[in-house]
Amino acid sequence: MKRLSFRDPLSAVFDENDKIIRKLNSSNALFYSELFEKEFFKKMIESKLIQNSLIDKKNNQITMCHKKLENFTEVTEMSSYQLFLAGKLTLDIAIECLKNGFMLKDASSWNIVFHHGKPIFLDIGSFEKWNGENTWIAYGQFIRHFITPLILNKELGISTSKLFITERDGIYPADAKKKLGIKIFKSTLYLEFVLTPSFFKSSKLNNHKKKSSNVELNQKILLIILKRLKKKLLTLEPLSSSFWTNYTNKRDHYSNQDIIIKKNIIEDFFQSHKGKVLDVGCNTGEFLFLAARYSDETYGIDIDENCINLIQKKLRNENITLSNVNISNPTPSIGWDNKETYGYIKKNINYYDTVIFFGIIHHLITIDRIPLIDIIDLLAKLTKTHLIFEFVSNKDDKFLELASSNIDLYNNFTKENFENIIKKTFNIVEIYNLDYNKNRHVYILKKI
Repeated sequence: MKRLSFRDPLSAVFDENDKIIRKLNSSNALFYSELFEKEFFKKMIESKLIQNSLIDKKNNQITMCHKKLENFTEVTEMSSYQLFLAGKLTLDIAIECLKNGFMLKDASSWNIVFHHGKPIFLDIGSFEKWNGENTWIAYGQFIRHFITPLILNKELGISTSKLFITERDGIYPADAKKKLGIKIFKSTLYLEFVLTPSFFKSSKLNNHKKKSSNVELNQKILLIILKRLKKKLLTLEPLSSSFWTNYTNKRDHYSNQDIIIKKNIIEDFFQSHKGKVLDVGCNTGEFLFLAARYSDETYGIDIDENCINLIQKKLRNENITLSNVNISNPTPSIGWDNKETYGYIKKNINYYDTVIFFGIIHHLITIDRIPLIDIIDLLAKLTKTHLIFEFVSNKDDKFLELASSNIDLYNNFTKENFENIIKKTFNIVEIYNLDYNKNRHVYILKKI
């Protein structure tokens, strides 16, 4: 078994083939057996808000196990709206638990992932019996993991996913205060959750106030605290508007017929090719939703957080998992020894049956200065079989605009040279020409 986590003080977590296993002692096993039989907990599992787990006793060892999820979006790849939804789910679970005499003791954003388009709570070790007091031990952690990152995102436009790459335990109020500067006075919410706590960062305060022994009263007080916190969270719901979210309404380098041709390519291909699909640079989901009609699993990544926000808000029951990932600088592996959370490329090697790569090659070539052969090699790592690739030549208006005075660097970026390079890694199955834009071509490629 491969050890996954050492951070939980009560039990170690291991990866065993297709299962995640948590070792328990007899006391913990008794508690979880009781919890799993509670109707409120069963309902949350049935609603897929919490992952289902089973208690297993074998060879004098008690374990709790659940199915290993193959691919999901963690907080380092969540958009701000996804983090918002994760925070909302955390509070909904905490409120429901408290109503039934249990407590969510851990409010870390790492406890929740997005899988098949929806947030799901994974860390079953975060539950305990409520002790009857009117304080939530995870209150400060919730602020660090949800409230302060969303405040910084709203006021400064900082991507929440990037924050957690360097700040695993969230953003402390004192650090948020430094970043916000004078903007901290824009809202009473900022004063409450950032300014006031930052004053007490170094203070050692002892609460000598006698705690109430009235359990019913304490429950009411704590429920009020949690519900008030949820109202505050709701005021931080992120927007989903940017230059790129309006891109499909403003583009003039395609004709309507060009878009119809591209959509037909996607529909025709996926009617006979199912499996797992990745749309790199999915923008507002124009082709992502088409692929999802036919695919077993569909994934979309985009550098623009607001594009991911927009698609996430549009999702209903589609099997689409989204990640705020920059393919030119993908999420790295992080944590102790860089093994606690795998980077985007490492966990997605050979995962997809088909990768869609529309309309971003010229950005990677001219803005990020990534050689074509390296782009092809990376895409070959991600797909097991097919690549649907839109080639944009150096004569394209948008290519010329991005390259600007450096256009002479790309004299060889032609259709002919592209085909010579691609043939080393992929076979060309079919080539489609667009109607209006003669400098763009769509290739159906099969990995050699």
